[in-house]
Amino acid sequence: MKKETKEFDKIPTTRIQRASKFIAAGAKIGTNYLKHYSKRLVNPETTREQLHTDNARDIYASLSELKGSALKVAQMLSMDKNLLPTAYQQKFAMAQYSAPPLSYPLVVKTFQNHFGKGPNELFDSFTRHAANAASMGQVHMATLKGRNLL
Repeated sequence: MKKETKEFDKIPTTRIQRASKFIAAGAKIGTNYLKHYSKRLVNPETTREQLHTDNARDIYASLSELKGSALKVAQMLSMDKNLLPTAYQQKFAMAQYSAPPLSYPLVVKTFQNHFGKGPNELFDSFTRHAANAASMGQVHMATLKGRNLL
C-alpha cells in the first residue's frame, strides 16, 4: 500500500505569512510543553522523549511548509549527531530525502509564472505527482519528443 504524502497547495511568501508559520509552531511547542508537564504532575517518572518527538514533528512541519532555506536549516541540524536529541535528528533528516512536495496546481502555476506556459504545453507528458522532493525543488517525470526527462 502506498503511503499518502501531504502536498502543499501554497507556499507562504510574504513576511507576515512566514512569520505566522513560526508563531503557529511556537504555539504548538508551548502546548506540547503544557501537555508534558501535566503528565509529569501525574507521573513524575515521565521522560522528555515524547516531548522531543512532538516538538520535532511540529517544528519540521512548519519548516516543511516554508520550504527553501528554512528546510535547509533542518537538513543542517540533522547532520550534527551531538547537537540535538535523537527525535529531532531523525525527523529533520527527512528534509534530506523526502520533503513534502508541491501540489500539481501549484506546480502548474509556478510553470506559468516562470515560463508563460504550463508543463503540459512544454512537454509531451508530465507526471502530476512528484517522483521525489527536497528542500529546494522536486522532480517530475516528463517526456519530450519521445525522450524521458527528469
